[in-house]
Amino acid sequence: MRVSLEWLKEYVDIEMTLEELALALSMAGLEVERTLTLGGGVSGVVVGEVKEVKPHPGADSLMLAVVDDGEEVTEVVCGAPNLRAGMKSPFARVGALLPAVTDKPLKKARIRGVESSGMLLAPDELGLSDDHTAIIELPPEAQVGVDVHEVLPLEDIVLELEITPNRPDCMCVVGIAREVSAISGAPLKLPPVDLDESGPDIDGLARVILEDPEGCPRYTARAVLGVKAAPSPAWMQRRLTAAGMRPISNIVDVTNYVLLELGQPLHAFDLDNLSKNTIVVRRATPGEPLTTLDDMERQLDENALVIADADEPVAIAGIIGGEDSEVTDRSVNILIESAHFDPTSILLTSRRLDVRTEASARFERGVDPGGTAFAAARAARLMNELAGGQVARGVIDAYPREIVGPTVPLRPDRANLLLGTDVPRETMAGILKALGAEVEEGETLSVTVPTYRRDLVREIDLVEEVARIYGYDRIEGTVPRGGGFDAGLTLRQLREAALRKELVAQGASQVITYSFMRPDDLDLMEIAADDRRRNMITLMNPLVETGDAMRTTLAPGMLRVAAGNINRGNKDLSLFELGRAFIADGDEKLPREVETVAMLLYGDIVPPEWSQGPRPSDLFDLKGMLENVAAALGVRGLEFETGGEPFLAPGRASRLTLGGEVIGYLGQVHPRVATGFGLEEDVFIAEVEADPLLDSALARVFSPVGRFPNVKVDIAVIVDEAVQARSIEDVIRKSGGALLMYVRLFDLYRGPQIGEGKKSLAYALEFGSAEGTLTDDEAHAEMDKIIAALVGELGASIRGREREGEPT
Repeated sequence: MRVSLEWLKEYVDIEMTLEELALALSMAGLEVERTLTLGGGVSGVVVGEVKEVKPHPGADSLMLAVVDDGEEVTEVVCGAPNLRAGMKSPFARVGALLPAVTDKPLKKARIRGVESSGMLLAPDELGLSDDHTAIIELPPEAQVGVDVHEVLPLEDIVLELEITPNRPDCMCVVGIAREVSAISGAPLKLPPVDLDESGPDIDGLARVILEDPEGCPRYTARAVLGVKAAPSPAWMQRRLTAAGMRPISNIVDVTNYVLLELGQPLHAFDLDNLSKNTIVVRRATPGEPLTTLDDMERQLDENALVIADADEPVAIAGIIGGEDSEVTDRSVNILIESAHFDPTSILLTSRRLDVRTEASARFERGVDPGGTAFAAARAARLMNELAGGQVARGVIDAYPREIVGPTVPLRPDRANLLLGTDVPRETMAGILKALGAEVEEGETLSVTVPTYRRDLVREIDLVEEVARIYGYDRIEGTVPRGGGFDAGLTLRQLREAALRKELVAQGASQVITYSFMRPDDLDLMEIAADDRRRNMITLMNPLVETGDAMRTTLAPGMLRVAAGNINRGNKDLSLFELGRAFIADGDEKLPREVETVAMLLYGDIVPPEWSQGPRPSDLFDLKGMLENVAAALGVRGLEFETGGEPFLAPGRASRLTLGGEVIGYLGQVHPRVATGFGLEEDVFIAEVEADPLLDSALARVFSPVGRFPNVKVDIAVIVDEAVQARSIEDVIRKSGGALLMYVRLFDLYRGPQIGEGKKSLAYALEFGSAEGTLTDDEAHAEMDKIIAALVGELGASIRGREREGEPT
């Protein structure tokens, strides 16, 4: 939301500097994203009058405007849709400075063969907003040739704030002013709403029938008769453009102005176009059509709340008006709508019709039901001032059941205990009163919440209000009081931290992806129709860009993260994520949540040895990372078995088992699947259930470093091609006895020296004892047992063995 500082100062005195104000608002929960200086440095711009409009000889979309700038009459090329003879607009003479357009003086230009000596300006060209849809129309009374600063004050500071969904009361200038008032102690000054009701009684001019009080709990209307449409005064145009709105006419601008000022969306109807001068608030009939202000015919359903006259709909309630009843330059008698609509109804209809407006953005968050009459009076006063006419006597206020804010008790002692502060109860009461609440003081404060604060319903909400206005920066850090128990991480949290630490230590970066997925991701991954990962929980109101189902696997998210990095030039990736997959098993109402760790490698990997350069990552790098995780957690029995997934390349995939149960997979993503996710090179991925890993983790046991040297022996074992390396290692460990300290596979050989269908695997073995230095005979005796077991159990033969310090 954009708030003009000059406008804000109209409702509260501000003695803080801009930096202090921005910090104070941000600390109070209204983040100031940035501050903008509008219109600074503009010179050479005057009030120009368009004397004549002629067609451009070389372009159908452009026109030639003959402009009087007070000194001379010049011809300029213009393509604005609102260009017409007789209008007045900011005109930049040749030599003018327009910092929002260029840092150089304006020169004559030849456009489609016609010389243009100056520019008629749109709001963005004066630095007022981003709007470039039309040129600015100045009031008719503006004097030609006068510097535009005298007619349209340009320079202003605009605060761009991020308003959280629970604070719709701050989506207006008065709402921000109320916050500044509470923070600074300066009084809040509300805009005047007193009226000169010189017209006839409104009851004889219009009537309101409220058929759906659930969808519209309150409908307030006022009438202004005999108005004359014209451009709004410069001060109003400037404030509207600073907020990002385009001025249209004094009548329409008043409704937008009050929306920005008070946060109450309004709608102006041409009273003469309402059948029987009647407003009916009802639900649409199925298929009922309405052509809206954006010139689109929309088919409504029975869920849409509409504003109708005696015959047909004239507006979609709280969202957008209808074309037939809109205010035009010929409108004379105006009915002002100021209503309160059910937020859920507006939200669902807005999404269903794919229409989002300034009004719907406020109504769907919740507009103050207690402020409709005030806003209607404010709009009637401004319309009377700017467009003339007479304000009808009285007001129509269809309000079947008054809506009041809740009364919430606040215990000051409890608030101070929670905050770790010593704020006096009088200070707490003053803070809440400054925010608009009624406070009955006593040992416990009885706080009646204003209707514009829908977010304050519990005592803890009031505690938070006290904290943010008192100042989070004034609250000293304290240690929470416990009940005699030592605080700390649980064993599960410690194991998760160890898992993350190990992966980070191996050079992997943690990513966090959405817990949603697109069902067609499983099609890209070629997952079978009967696979359990097809059992998805779909979302009722999905965000399209994140997916419309809860994820059943982390793999698609990881692949999309990889593709996003690669598209931005980061092509060497080592990633992991620890998150949950959601599987809808059986008839359970809630999905089974599976804590999962996913890992991905792509591109080059840098080995730990400094002397070796980068090399392409491969499947064994991923396998090694998993083995290191198991070792770091003290997990024993992690096995890799032949098998894979439909989205993994055949022969380059493996299943992971622990205690005989499959807990995950790893492998190379099939090139066809990788291409579907935008990945052109080899990508390796693993996905493992985290619970079995963490539940099997053992406490690390450290043994003292041996006092006696170990005996190191290498052995090369020749076996049939079908024999797995794991089987060889199992035999070595089982037969090696208590003296075998270490086993490591370090070489694999296939070739003519050992024969076809055979392979040779070389292992490094270490023997040692805490009792003393092993003798050669003792080491040889252990090796003889190992060799005998390999030959007897696996049919192996031994190529040779060598012992440290002894030739082969």
